[in-house]
Amino acid sequence: MRFLNRYNLPMQDLDLLDRALTHSSYAFEHQLPYNNERLEFLGDAVFGLVVSDYLYREFPRASEGVLSKQKAAMVSRPVLGKRAQEMGLGEMILLGKGEELSGARQRPVLLGSALEAVVGALYLGLGISRITPWLVREVFERARELSHTEEFSDFKSVLQEYVQKNFQTVPEYELVLESGPDHNKEFEVVVKINNKVYGRGSGHRKKIAENQAAMHAYWSFIHPQVPSPNDKAPPQD
Repeated sequence: MRFLNRYNLPMQDLDLLDRALTHSSYAFEHQLPYNNERLEFLGDAVFGLVVSDYLYREFPRASEGVLSKQKAAMVSRPVLGKRAQEMGLGEMILLGKGEELSGARQRPVLLGSALEAVVGALYLGLGISRITPWLVREVFERARELSHTEEFSDFKSVLQEYVQKNFQTVPEYELVLESGPDHNKEFEVVVKINNKVYGRGSGHRKKIAENQAAMHAYWSFIHPQVPSPNDKAPPQD
């Protein structure tokens, strides 16, 4: 199958994958004795275990609360749905006529559920050790990028909560560059805490630039390669 070949997944039981891509509406219309809901249930559990292990190892300084928030963002249906769309699952899922006409093939929640079902099928066909590297590389790394964007996450609020707790102050955002024509402006923003620069971001709107700056600052605090705010002062601009 095209999907398996693309990602070099040597799964032999193609019936499992077909079942994972069979929506309940299609199964009902064609009187099939199965759909992808059981595999979706299993895949959700596999996602939960593997992403928890991934985040635990990736961010050894992060608290349980921070890990839980990031996990929730990464495996949310909108994020998984976007990733499933990028992987081409929308073209492969079998839908009933009603769902097809309603535009379900582009619906993030449905696509996210389909990706969970596919993961459930891959787990049964290949085992956890074979699919974990694939999940990390093809799903979690990209899901982490998606969960950082303005569309899926409000990092200004997350950073403010962190800074208030650890610094007893609030972040300050400063516009340092504005360029481009009026119809296509580009803004560059830095975020400061106690007059020290912690993050920088850019975007076509100030809100996007600020959110990106907040994201960079927040992740610098909990990423192991960067000193925590209690270890030493961050680099100044």
